[in-house]
Order: sequence, then structure tokens, then C-alpha cells
Amino acid sequence: MGEIIERPPVNLVMGFIYKTKQHLSESKEKLIGNYGDFDYESKEIMFNHTTYYIKEMGGPLYRQFASFRNLISPEELPDIKIKTNKIEDTLRDDKSIRQINLDPGYLCASALILATTKNHQQRIYLSKGIYGESELFYQDGKFNHWSWTYPDYQTQEYKEIFIIIRDIYAKKIKNTSYRFI
Repeated sequence: MGEIIERPPVNLVMGFIYKTKQHLSESKEKLIGNYGDFDYESKEIMFNHTTYYIKEMGGPLYRQFASFRNLISPEELPDIKIKTNKIEDTLRDDKSIRQINLDPGYLCASALILATTKNHQQRIYLSKGIYGESELFYQDGKFNHWSWTYPDYQTQEYKEIFIIIRDIYAKKIKNTSYRFI
């Protein structure tokens, strides 16, 4: 029988897909107001891995990732996803078209987990209509992807961003009573 141990807190991360820096800035202000400051922001990346969001939001679209300074409990992820959906809604235009997509998730020593409202065979129900999906896993000193991983998350560029965030997270955990597991 395995021993039940208290798990360390995890690093809240946010993915942004957007058209304008104005909507990016407005969403960041709201997120910082709810979850505290960022300790890392990636450079802006052209988002051209799928047409899914272009059909809804238009284009061209850009991607950016951020890591939050404050650690969270993994159990908070459903409430965070619900909150980010509400933030997206507040930033819709006068025709009710979404202007930004917010992808909350968390990073721990072994994986990147994203929150979603959509069920699928590889997703695990968390609570409140929210599912979790392991998007990347850490093994042999690098992030690796699964067969179901979104195409953009399979890129080396994204994996390098999450290595940077993982290193930041490791330093934060080192300053706690938890082990980096």
C-alpha cells in the first residue's frame, strides 16, 4: 500500500491567445488582481498551429505564457478556470466575440496540467464542470509530449518555456518545507 503524503503546492501558469496587446494587458491586470504578480512572462509568439481560434476570434493571433509568483494548491484549478472564463467574457467586443483565450494550468516537478471544460478520453474530471489534462511530462531532463498533446505544446519552443518555469518553480519549492517531487 502506498503512503499518502502531502503534495507540494504547484506553480500556476497561464497561456494567452490574443489579437491585440490591449486585450492581453487588460486580462493580465485582472489576473494579477486575483492571483498576484507574475515571476516570468515569455516573449510573444505567433500562434499559427490551428485555425480553431481564428474562426472565432479572427487573426492574426499571438501566444504568450506567464508564471505566477504565488504557488497554489492543485485543487484550486477548477475555480481558476471558471474565473478565467468570466474574465474572457468581460473582454468580449460589442458583438460578443471573444477577444482573448486564457488557458490556466499548473506546473509541478513532473508535468504541465491544463484545465478545460471539454471532456475527452484522456481527461480527468476535477470538479465544477472542469477537467484536467496532462499536456507535457518531465522525464530525462526535458519535457515530453503525449500523443494527444496540442500541436503547439509539442514544439521545442514551448517546451523550453516550461523548462524555464520549472526551474523557477524548483527554486520556490526549495524555500519551503516540501520536497521537489
